[in-house]
Amino acid sequence: MSSLIYFDPEELKKGNYHEIDDTLVAEDGRTYVLSDWIARGGNGSVFKCIERSSGDEYAIKFLMQPRGRILKRFFREVRLLKELRHEHLVRYRGTGRTRSASKSRGIRCPFIIMEMAESSLSDVAQSSRISPEVYVGQFRGLARGLADLHARAVHRDIKPENILVAGDRWLLSDYGLCRFSDKPDLDLTPTDQAIGPRYWLSPEAHNRRLGHADDICPASDVFQLASVFWYVATGRHPCGVVLPDDWTGPEWLFDPIYQALQHKSVRRPADGGAFSAAIEAAVGR
Repeated sequence: MSSLIYFDPEELKKGNYHEIDDTLVAEDGRTYVLSDWIARGGNGSVFKCIERSSGDEYAIKFLMQPRGRILKRFFREVRLLKELRHEHLVRYRGTGRTRSASKSRGIRCPFIIMEMAESSLSDVAQSSRISPEVYVGQFRGLARGLADLHARAVHRDIKPENILVAGDRWLLSDYGLCRFSDKPDLDLTPTDQAIGPRYWLSPEAHNRRLGHADDICPASDVFQLASVFWYVATGRHPCGVVLPDDWTGPEWLFDPIYQALQHKSVRRPADGGAFSAAIEAAVGR
C-alpha cells in the first residue's frame, strides 16, 4: 500500500507528488504507519505516524529534495537531534530512508521521527491570548533550552511556527538552519541566501541581506526568542523602538526582554545561558 506525500494541496493539484509505502521501518528496527499530513517546509513534508508496537503517535519529517547542501544539512539536523536532551527542545525518536516514486523518477527519501506536538505557538497565540501564569514558566524553559542548544549550535530560525506546543511544554524545534559550534566555518547556507524567518530576523540577519558581513551569532537567537516572547505577552510584534509603556506583560519581565531586543548584539545577553540567567534573576526579585 502507498501514500501521497506532497508539499501542499496546490502542488498535488498540479500532479507534483511522491508515493511511498504506508509502513516505514526506522534504522533501529521500529515500524511506523504513516498517517495524516501536518505541514511542509522549504524542502520537506511533515506527517503524523504511529509506532506499530506501542500505538504511540509521532511526527515524521521527509526530505523531499535529497541532494547536495540540502541533504548534508538534513543529516546534520539528525545528528543534532540525537544529542539534544532538554525538555524544551523537541525530542528525537528515530531516522531512516524509504523508497519514493514521483511522477518522473524514483528517489531515496530520508526521514526523521520526532515527538508529536498538538500545535505550534503561532496557532495558539493567534487563537487566544495566553496568560502570564502560562507563558512565564514556558519562557523560562525555552530560554534554558536555548542555552542547552547553544552548547552545540546557533539556531538562526526562531519564530512562533518553530515553537511547538506538546501538552504542558513549549518546544524549540526545526534545526535545519543551525550552524554547528564545533564547525563554525562549515555553513551550508549560501552567502547570498537570507538566513532566518522572514518576519523574525535579527538585526544581524537584516544587515546581511543589505550586503553587510554581520555575524549571526547566539545573541541573534536571543533577539529572535525575545521577539517571540514580546509577541506572546503583548499580542504585537516588537518593531521599531519599544518603550516600557508598550509592554503589557508582568512589569518585572520587561527589563530582561527589553535588553535582549537591543539593536547591537553586544548590548544583548551573549547567548541562551545569559538570557536565561537574566530571566531567572528577574523572577527572583
